[in-house]
Amino acid sequence: MKRAGLICAATAGALGIALAACDASSASTSAPGSAASAASPPRISVTGAYVPLSATPDMAVAYFDIANTGGSADRLLSVTSPEAQSAEMDLSTATSMTTISGGVVVPAHATTAFARDGRHVMLMDLSPAPELGRQVELRLSFQHSGTITVRATVQPLTYQPAS
Repeated sequence: MKRAGLICAATAGALGIALAACDASSASTSAPGSAASAASPPRISVTGAYVPLSATPDMAVAYFDIANTGGSADRLLSVTSPEAQSAEMDLSTATSMTTISGGVVVPAHATTAFARDGRHVMLMDLSPAPELGRQVELRLSFQHSGTITVRATVQPLTYQPAS
């Protein structure tokens, strides 16, 4: 009888230590600032949107900057415009232009540029044709942040945004 009592006491003691360890472990992983705590959601803003005046009246290119001040990445999935029959995200290099498929990642605490000689949005079959000073509406759809609407001002072809 004495032996059975000692085994029960030892088992209960071990079980208590295991439960205490589990409780301490779960408390440490959910503590604020710990590696396991969830990152803050993305906070997206779009600035500097412009469209250089094109020699082709029904086609243009749009440029802008996307800032993410949040703690997790987002992805730009698509860009549309009610003034264009179609819009596509492209990437230009010195020798080629390719369509971007799968979207564009906007990292946490970073800015992603759509700029000359890089990423841009091709706007096709525009109506009405772009005119200097006029604005073109762009709707940017993000994986986590939803759709953000911006107005891109039509600028002279040689326009360079301030750095």
